[in-house]
Amino acid sequence: MPVNPAKNRKVLVIHGVQQGADKDQHQDRQIRNLINNRLGNLPISFSTELYRYEDINDKAIAPAKALMRLIGKTPISQKLLQTTLDIVGDVVLSLANGSVAQQIREGFKARIMKNYEKGHPCYIVAHSLGSIYAIDVINELIADPNIFDRNSRRTWPVQGLITIGSPIGLGMFRKNRKSLAHLGEGSKLLRWVNYWDRTDPVVSGSIFGSRLNRFEIAEPYMTGELNHGWHIRDVAVDTGKRWLLSHTAYWEDAKVGDGLVDLIAH
Repeated sequence: MPVNPAKNRKVLVIHGVQQGADKDQHQDRQIRNLINNRLGNLPISFSTELYRYEDINDKAIAPAKALMRLIGKTPISQKLLQTTLDIVGDVVLSLANGSVAQQIREGFKARIMKNYEKGHPCYIVAHSLGSIYAIDVINELIADPNIFDRNSRRTWPVQGLITIGSPIGLGMFRKNRKSLAHLGEGSKLLRWVNYWDRTDPVVSGSIFGSRLNRFEIAEPYMTGELNHGWHIRDVAVDTGKRWLLSHTAYWEDAKVGDGLVDLIAH
């Protein structure tokens, strides 16, 4: 079923590395508030939803967490070890690219296709590690010959992508993603806007939060070929926060909100 532009727009959010469980994740509410705050009088009908995958990760690292409880000599040290494992484990599972990562990708792809089958224009907001899964899934979808006709956006399950605090520029994630899938010949462009704060340690890879001065993070994925079909822009933002606080401040940033409104409005 082709996308119907008159239908309610779906903004699908995928979170990054998180603590807690699926029930603790509510980033879709933050994005809904951000859009409403920046929407003004534009008559746009939209809704937000969140793809949660923390329970998948937690199940995979449960044995290691149990070991941390045995290793930790005090409740505090046990908690610290488990929290560290919770964060590092999510990244390791993604880099390992095994059955867990594949399960996460398949679930996210199914959520996109559910909206597509109902005819809703779908826009993705991906935070941190979630941006890696989002890009991989979009590439998989573009490879499907039955969708993503370059000349007809109505065939596109994803109308646009916004990434925030993405580690996509780091070598550990770039090595298996040297380029993006080509949309083929045609006139339409798939839009990807990457927002990043200069002091975000997840973007820079610096645990000390060293300030980044370069602007090209996602843009190197663009090729010079005419049939590439992607329009990629890196946008630096100043969230007013520093270090890890800047990594979670995108959800309320006005510049990100304005970019998202512009994306879903056109």
